[in-house]
Amino acid sequence: MNMRTLLLFDLDGTLVLGEGAGRRAIVRAFTHLYGTGDCWDGLDTAGRTDTAIFEDMLRRAGRDPQDAWGRELWDTYVHYLRDEVQKRPGRLAPGVLELLARCTPVHGLYAALGTGNLEPGARVKLGPHGINDPLPVGGFGSDTMDRAELVRIGFERAREYYGTDFERVVVIGDTPRDAACAQANGYACLLVATGPFDQDSLARCGADAVRQDLADTAGVLDTIAGLPRLG
Repeated sequence: MNMRTLLLFDLDGTLVLGEGAGRRAIVRAFTHLYGTGDCWDGLDTAGRTDTAIFEDMLRRAGRDPQDAWGRELWDTYVHYLRDEVQKRPGRLAPGVLELLARCTPVHGLYAALGTGNLEPGARVKLGPHGINDPLPVGGFGSDTMDRAELVRIGFERAREYYGTDFERVVVIGDTPRDAACAQANGYACLLVATGPFDQDSLARCGADAVRQDLADTAGVLDTIAGLPRLG
């Protein structure tokens, strides 16, 4: 890589192809705490933060939306998430291990998270796949419900953790919201069609590059090397 490049990875649909563990855990938590999980039905959840989803569900349940930031809800959700992930952990998306293995200073690549998951929930989801260590810091839905702000937080934490300034920042995700949060910060964006959107849909949302997946590490690295640098 010809310049120091930070890769900010989304989680669900980008790193891990899950089997609905997060949804099931949220429904179980709301059923346990509020007597109903039906307030999930019909929600637009793709690319949104856990806290934004919690807030919408709390409104539907006639509860105080500020409880979206409550320790009781977070702890209950993560408790059920551990159980659901243990049962059905999902699988790594193609090429993830190979790309993360290239994220070293000698290659000019650095990895961090930029995910709407609560941080403890993200760690639970990544744990079975052995990729918590390559993603030591990031921005999370437990920091803010605003996706643009959380990727900026991820950038700042990565800069402090790695002790370097980055010349290029690339948000890697699978939804139009990932492209929007990258654009809001002046970061580049690479979208992959491993989530709910196909390549044609993703190509229309303003991403700098779209690929089917992260397989073909050499091709992915070539794509990243051609993306815009920081303003």
